[in-house]
Amino acid sequence: MKKFLTPNFAANGILLITSATLVFHFLILFGIIPFENTWGGRLENREQMIVFESISILITILVIIAVAIRIGYLNWDVKHKLLSVFFYILSLVFGLNTLGNIFADNDFEKFFATPLTLILAIFCWRLAKEK
Repeated sequence: MKKFLTPNFAANGILLITSATLVFHFLILFGIIPFENTWGGRLENREQMIVFESISILITILVIIAVAIRIGYLNWDVKHKLLSVFFYILSLVFGLNTLGNIFADNDFEKFFATPLTLILAIFCWRLAKEK
């Protein structure tokens, strides 16, 4: 599996998915996509959506930066161990998010977001294990 799921493959997959996710979050923030289709259908008002989407955008940007550092797109001096811990944590978070998506109130999250978060969990695990 290591030959198929190389660090570069995993990293580029994460960058592709998170870049698309970033666009998705901005579309929600600007009201182009109704926020009722996100967060498991649990957001009650626009103010909650703004807070949740803003945090999501910041975290997504942080993930993109961490991946870019890991595979050398950004030449920042960050300890390898710190990035490994970060990717293990992300793998756990995406794994838990996958479970949450399975039980979401809307079909979009169940059938579209579930496979994406599962793929992200696997890819983050691969980057965490990279020596």
